[in-house]
Amino acid sequence: MTHIKDISETIMIETTTDAVKVTLNAKQYQLDRLEQYQIFLTQKKHLLSGQIVESSEEKLVIQYQKSKQIYSLQEYLKRTELFQRLLLAQKINFLSEFLSSPIQPFIHPANLFLFGEEIIVAHRGFAHSIIPYEITEEEFLKQYRALILTILHPKFDYEQLIEGNGTLKDEFSKRIQRANSVAEIDRMIGEQVVQQKTKRASEIQMVNKRSYFMFKWGTLLLSISTIGLALTTGIYAFDKLPAQERISSAETQYIANNYAGVLTTLKDDKPEDLPSGAQYVAAVSAVQLDNLSNEQKTAILNNISQKSNENTLLYWIYIGRGNFERSLDIAQNLGDHQYILHAYTKLYDATRANNKMSGQKKQELLTSYEEEINKYLEILESETDSNEAN
Repeated sequence: MTHIKDISETIMIETTTDAVKVTLNAKQYQLDRLEQYQIFLTQKKHLLSGQIVESSEEKLVIQYQKSKQIYSLQEYLKRTELFQRLLLAQKINFLSEFLSSPIQPFIHPANLFLFGEEIIVAHRGFAHSIIPYEITEEEFLKQYRALILTILHPKFDYEQLIEGNGTLKDEFSKRIQRANSVAEIDRMIGEQVVQQKTKRASEIQMVNKRSYFMFKWGTLLLSISTIGLALTTGIYAFDKLPAQERISSAETQYIANNYAGVLTTLKDDKPEDLPSGAQYVAAVSAVQLDNLSNEQKTAILNNISQKSNENTLLYWIYIGRGNFERSLDIAQNLGDHQYILHAYTKLYDATRANNKMSGQKKQELLTSYEEEINKYLEILESETDSNEAN
């Protein structure tokens, strides 16, 4: 277990082959906000998947899942040349995207990992509930600058660099240390990458004819292999990543109580394919937007959590999408008379408002739905009388 510090907070972190365990003390989290925080521990772009494994008034332990193919950034930097480190420095500018987000990454080299070409964050805070809390642009700049310099000079101590300490002898590093904005640092890194590429290109000598033909045929074979890889990668890039971004956007809208925005953002995603956190967010949003009394909404929401039966969450998601037939099917599968009644009521109202349906079919459906509504009203009334008698 190692203590690491960002600009203001110190946490305990332990990294193994398949996990990153983070321990927070009692002053670093709000115990009553953990269920909401769990939503933001799902895997997203640049973020490891995590779960709370221990929570009490004394400490909070969060475990982030990683595979053997995910390497510690600190360890990777020790065995790479300057040009590769410059390319990595270009990749961390994604951190600035979290400045206006309820999610706040804990910025420290020990909390960053490398998966292929992607840099991933393990621990992150949430609003004013879990550290790190929201930071100012000035505080972010200090950390960003220190992180860049640590990537370029792995032997330097990140925590000292935050405060501007550390003997940086080369002119390029001194310029970064004097930079007044993230954009200025990114521009300097980009210019240095271009210079290094030009230098490397000039050092490459022409290969002989034999080597050229070997290279040519080798490239052809590689291209064939790459096509297969590109198809797989394309599916991920055009399907998985956009889906993760939609989920992240929906969760942010949920925090802002923009329930209509949540349902709109997730409208093209199949509810069954959504992670449990996103299902919960969508289900709660649907309840909040439904034509129910405040007392009814409170009663329903008190019985819904991320640990609820998936069908319960799916029921409300389909209610929110106006797919009442699917909601009815789920309610019948659950055997919940209250949910069945609500679905039939929704179907009745939707059918009555449908002016494009033929008159005969409309009347048949309305009669059928009304019979079912009366049937389940009697069942629920009977159940209420039975409970009162007991």
